[in-house]
Amino acid sequence: MKSGFIAVVGRPNVGKSTLINKLVSEKVAIVSDKSGTTRENIKGILNLKGNQYIFIDTPGIHKPRNLLGSYMTTSAINILSEVDVILFLLDGTESIGNGDIFVMERIKEAKRVPRILALNKIDKIKDATLEIKRNEIKEKLGDFDKYIEISGQYGFGMERLISAIDPFLEDGIIFYPEDMYTDMPTYKIITEIVREKILLKTRDEIPHSVAIEILNVEKRGKGRDKFDINIYVERNSQKGIIIGKNGSLLKEIGIEARADIEKLLGISIYLTLWVKVKDDWRKKKPFLKEMGYVLEK
Repeated sequence: MKSGFIAVVGRPNVGKSTLINKLVSEKVAIVSDKSGTTRENIKGILNLKGNQYIFIDTPGIHKPRNLLGSYMTTSAINILSEVDVILFLLDGTESIGNGDIFVMERIKEAKRVPRILALNKIDKIKDATLEIKRNEIKEKLGDFDKYIEISGQYGFGMERLISAIDPFLEDGIIFYPEDMYTDMPTYKIITEIVREKILLKTRDEIPHSVAIEILNVEKRGKGRDKFDINIYVERNSQKGIIIGKNGSLLKEIGIEARADIEKLLGISIYLTLWVKVKDDWRKKKPFLKEMGYVLEK
């Protein structure tokens, strides 16, 4: 019986959440094509052949532009020295850039932690270019303890990934029950579901300017539980976009979010969404702390 914590790191939008969802066969982390979708460390737990793999989905490591970005990057970097393995996920469809090198520099600071590089999205790479990509990795990023090629979206290379992790697991300790696939609180999952629907239906600055808070939960026994949820944005113009003409977009968000929440809880619910303006909230520490986004020193 072995177990281990594996930090999945990389630039924003390289497929970390998609990979972890595929590995644990559950929707642990929300997914969109917007950078910065993951805002905090999320655990996905895989129990396989007597071993337990705790994958930690981290925010994309980047040079932050505001306090929220600083929280996201700091929380990802801080976890690197506390895990058994660092899994560096690289987008195989793009050239290695300054963002990847910045991530690698942070990984090197966790000096004694084994490093695995996973080249992702190889279903989109022609065989003729793979050798070029391998040479580019070695030249720009250096050596790793293990190197594998995968497709997180389609599950290609998952067995090789698990085999690469196995030598670094610790003996004798299982941290979570076998039927547990994440340690994220249920209400936190609910706020992430609402945020995901907004990410999928909006563009430009909206996805980065949204925070979600459960305002009230009314338990109704055998009847439908009622959830009141606030959606915070930074400007009145953003509020108008999310509400939509005659409330049409907010209604769509609510219908799709309610369906996912009901599936999660196994009951029917009432869901009411409110859109509120908090000017420049990503730059304000008190509000970020209220939302759980500020690291304590």
